[in-house]
This record gives sequence, structure tokens and C-alpha cells, in this order.
Amino acid sequence: MNAPDRLPAEPLATIRASSWPSLFDCAHRWYFQNIVGLRMPSSGNAALGTAIHAGTAAFDGSRLSGEQIDVVTAVDTARASLQSPEQEVAWDDSLTPVEADGFAIKLTTRYCQEVSPTRQYAAVELECQALDIGTEYGVVRVTGTTDRIRVVEDGRKGISDLKSGGRATEKTADGGRRAVTKGHHIQLGIYTLMAEQASGERLDAPAEIIGLQTSKEAPVATGEVADVKTPLLGTDEHPGLIQIAARMLKDGIFPPNPKSMLCSAKYCPAYGTRCHYHD
Repeated sequence: MNAPDRLPAEPLATIRASSWPSLFDCAHRWYFQNIVGLRMPSSGNAALGTAIHAGTAAFDGSRLSGEQIDVVTAVDTARASLQSPEQEVAWDDSLTPVEADGFAIKLTTRYCQEVSPTRQYAAVELECQALDIGTEYGVVRVTGTTDRIRVVEDGRKGISDLKSGGRATEKTADGGRRAVTKGHHIQLGIYTLMAEQASGERLDAPAEIIGLQTSKEAPVATGEVADVKTPLLGTDEHPGLIQIAARMLKDGIFPPNPKSMLCSAKYCPAYGTRCHYHD
């Protein structure tokens, strides 16, 4: 008698691609947000980021479909998202609704006029199927939507991810600007693995951050990350971050990081109530 087919292993957890950096910043905060399910209202900066994504995606999506919309329509899409957010927004003095509207206009316009025309995209807002990644500790399931898959000059493809914020770009030695890429390689790597599964193609071009800065000048710049897979998958000598995450999930150990820049009542739903590791 033949043995029955083995059922797929139940995942240790489902991790959104966008939450991976948080897992390795303060795993304790990540645990309360993603395992326990504690939630906080969306911040003004998050609402602005969502709005810019909506406007720029409308513009680039129309380019792919051959039904190009104009910049004004893209800006209107961004502003509409900002004015009718899908979830509650906690506005504060760091960013008012009026300021956010101004940034939505400036940054969506600059992206459409300065960045989009220089890019050839193969996919825009690619919603990827859940990807199960096996490790010696169990299966980790990752989910998410990839901002862009771009095609570079030599025909290779890679991830482009839009990031907005007050420190989205930085000055270079020659007086120019580039997007801040530090800290984004984990998320870019997850997006790359998921997009490879969704598209059925290898993505060998460097991953890219498109930085949209919410400062007075509203600068826009790009920056590349050459290898985003190795930190996740590891090498023969060193485990990758996916395997480390799987062990944390299996053992139920989520170390706190009181030095995290997000260790405050503003960013952590467990701060002062269920977390007692901070000052």
C-alpha cells in the first residue's frame, strides 16, 4: 500500500513583507503587533505614504496599460487617498493634514515628471501569492505587494520600492542626492523572492529604493542595493535572516530592543502596558 502524500507543513507564522525590518529592530514590539494583534491608529506619515503610492501607481499603471493618465490625475488620486483614508489616522504636530496634502502634490508630481519617465517597468503593484519558505525550524509564510518590477538597460529585472519620509534621501559626496537604502535590504529581499515566484522569472538586477523626502525642498532620488537575497537566505557558513526568524517563531523568543528609535508610546502598542523593558 502506498503511503499517502504528505500534507504541506503548517507555517510557523505569516509575516508581511513590510514588517520584516520591524522584526529585527525590536522583535518584542513585532510580537505584540503581529502575533498578539495589538494595533495603533495609522500615523500621518503612513497615510501620506499610502497616498503617494496610490498616485504614483495610478500613473505607472496607466503607462503599462497604454492608457497614460496625466500628472494632474495622478496627483488627484494621491490627494483623494489622503482625504479618505481606509483607517483611522492619528495626526499630530509633526505632520498636519494640510502639510501632508502639500507633500502629496509635490512628491507625486516630482515622481511622475522626474523618475517615472526614466524607468521601464514590467509590473506595478504586483500582488504576490503567499510564499512558503522552508527552514530546519519550520515553514515561514510571507505575504505582500511589490511596488514595481523594473527592467534595466541590459534586460535584467529587479525590484523598485518607493519610500517616503523626512529622511528618505541623503546628500552624496559630489553634492548630489541618493535614496537612503540602509535598513531596507530585508524588505527588498523578501519582495524579490515573492516577485520571482509570482512572475516566474529570476530578478538579478540590483534592487532599488526610490526616496521621496517630506522636507521643504521635497527632493526625490534613487539608490541601489546590489545583493538582497544573501542576507535572507544565508551562506554555508552563516544562517540567513529567514532561518533566524523561524527559530525565533518556533522557540517563542522575541527579544526587546529598548534602544530602538520606535521604542515609545507613539509607535509601540505595548509600550507602558505590556512591555516593561524600556526606561
